[in-house]
Amino acid sequence: MRKLIFCILISLPIPLKGQILDFSLSIGTGKTYIIEDWYNNVNVNYGLPLSLMTELKYSPLNSNWGIKLRLHNLQSTCIGENWVDGNQLDGYVSSLTTSLLLEKVTYKNTFSFGFNFGIGWTRETIQPLQSIPSEKDISNYPTLIIGEHLTWKLNDNFDLQLLPALLLQDPFKSIGYLTGKRNANFAGEDLSFSFNIGIRYHLVK
Repeated sequence: MRKLIFCILISLPIPLKGQILDFSLSIGTGKTYIIEDWYNNVNVNYGLPLSLMTELKYSPLNSNWGIKLRLHNLQSTCIGENWVDGNQLDGYVSSLTTSLLLEKVTYKNTFSFGFNFGIGWTRETIQPLQSIPSEKDISNYPTLIIGEHLTWKLNDNFDLQLLPALLLQDPFKSIGYLTGKRNANFAGEDLSFSFNIGIRYHLVK
């Protein structure tokens, strides 16, 4: 994996001398489709999700700002009734979001913290019934992301990270629904929250 990343970096027109490049992996959980889950007349139960995240961050040396490329997968079960078409649910919903984020960092000795924000593209897969894996609904939409990070330095090469994030899924359709110009959909436009814990490795420093 490290050789592959360095091969990619060689092809980029970015001078790495005097720059910082970090790679991180994390796992966690959270809450998916928060708004839909709040409605009392919606008979859908989203299970506790599995959140998997990998990131590649580039930042200039001695700068508090950096650019982060993130791949984020959220998967949860869904049981109940699809309130749009009335069909029964006993399956799962999975989303993969590829995003580009700006991140601000404040350093305090071996501890650092900060925030990030950006936009991504989400591929959402809904499998209504686990017993029929061939039946899947796939949709794609933009997602706005805001988040924070808490980081503890473990040694010269590795850090421990806590990564909470809030995802506003398909914000354009959400605005249409709030203004009454669009009907709401099952899953899709909503809010989701994740909280991950992971390890960051310094590729270049």
